[in-house]
Amino acid sequence: MFLVCVSGFLLGMLVPFCEGFSPSTVANINQAALDYVAERGRSSFQNALKMQLPDLPDPNQGGLQRIPVFMFDNSIPQFTLKFIPNYGIRLSAAGHVNMKVFLKKNLLKLQVGVNISADVVISQATIGSLLVDVSLCKSTTEEISVTYKEDELKELWNPLREYVRVILPDKLCSKLHFMVEELNVYMGTMTGIYPLGPESQISYSLTHPPTITEEHMSLNVSTTFYLLGKPIVLPPRVSSFSLPHQVGSKNAMVNFVLPKELFDSIYFLMQKSGSINLDITGQLNSENNQLTTLVLGNLIPEVHRQFPKSMPIMMKARISSVPTSTILGDEVSLKLPYYLEVLVVSSNSAFKSLFSLDVIVELKLRMFVSGVKLQASISFLKDIELKVNASNMGVFDLEKVKPLITSTFKNPLLEHLNALFGLGAMLPNIAKLNYITPEVFVHEGYIVVSCGLHFQS
Repeated sequence: MFLVCVSGFLLGMLVPFCEGFSPSTVANINQAALDYVAERGRSSFQNALKMQLPDLPDPNQGGLQRIPVFMFDNSIPQFTLKFIPNYGIRLSAAGHVNMKVFLKKNLLKLQVGVNISADVVISQATIGSLLVDVSLCKSTTEEISVTYKEDELKELWNPLREYVRVILPDKLCSKLHFMVEELNVYMGTMTGIYPLGPESQISYSLTHPPTITEEHMSLNVSTTFYLLGKPIVLPPRVSSFSLPHQVGSKNAMVNFVLPKELFDSIYFLMQKSGSINLDITGQLNSENNQLTTLVLGNLIPEVHRQFPKSMPIMMKARISSVPTSTILGDEVSLKLPYYLEVLVVSSNSAFKSLFSLDVIVELKLRMFVSGVKLQASISFLKDIELKVNASNMGVFDLEKVKPLITSTFKNPLLEHLNALFGLGAMLPNIAKLNYITPEVFVHEGYIVVSCGLHFQS
């Protein structure tokens, strides 16, 4: 399973391709990631080498009898992975394997030094995922030493040395090829769609084969958004974003570069799904309920005249146009334009519109990563702006009404948005993968997430 670790986390950036405009996202995988994967993969590789080898013909029986041979408790202390520019990854491993040879009445234990070198080519599959294959594998055996013997069998030594020289390198490379084939099956199962909100989803696909240098691997991925399981068409955008030469932390295993266009698309999806709309009603049994015609009638006489008996009020907030975001310096902000309608609820559950307002809400977003999700906490950047859109209550003094509207609108809105943004957007990932020690860097026009990797056992 060590190759799952090698390339598995790359898979998270790869999911089914979908036509149409999609914002670009970049993921840089550094040498630190390969070092971590090599450390994790070393024990997996050792365990994978525990296997039964083909039986050794017994020279005393003219080859008619077979001698069972097993490998066990292998030790591969040297295990490294390095990028091959414009190609893939080079695996180098060295150590020894321990072999048991079961004679008729005796047991022989051997220790065989091994060196393995393999070139793993990384390309793009037709479905938009990574494709990994071993293009070259070379394995050699070194010194053979006896660690335990129950009898002196000199006539076995020459056949045994030849057996090890011929059989073992082929078995080691065959095991490596098999593990890569397993990996591609595993990678294929990870393509899919991730939830983004109550009714929306997000997916990623590789747009080009990976760019590989001696220092890192760079993946260009496109993003597709879904509403109720169907891809949505994003409004056309002209991107001015260009990837800087150095992004994020040099010591991080992975640096995700998330441009402003990605966040604008997420906010557009939120608008289309209605997830940032809000209905607000007062607690009718509460003595402090401010959303009644009695309270509002003290500020707008016409409300009291039409509704002398106190009745509940509802506020319906609907996004009136596409939200706009700003990523500048160390600040991420979001402007939400709302159409806010104030209605009275009659006894027969019918609604009568009292008046409507155009509302501008400007928010500050603090981005952070939890698990595999990019999340945000929301606070108000400035006071909300109100403007009368229409009124069935005649002309009224908005300044008198503003404190009531503001006090009853801001807290529910903030709670709603924090809950929504707290759901987070899934970063490209695979099963059993978490991003650890994340750092979020805000630059003009884009955000960088730098993090380490942790694979759960």
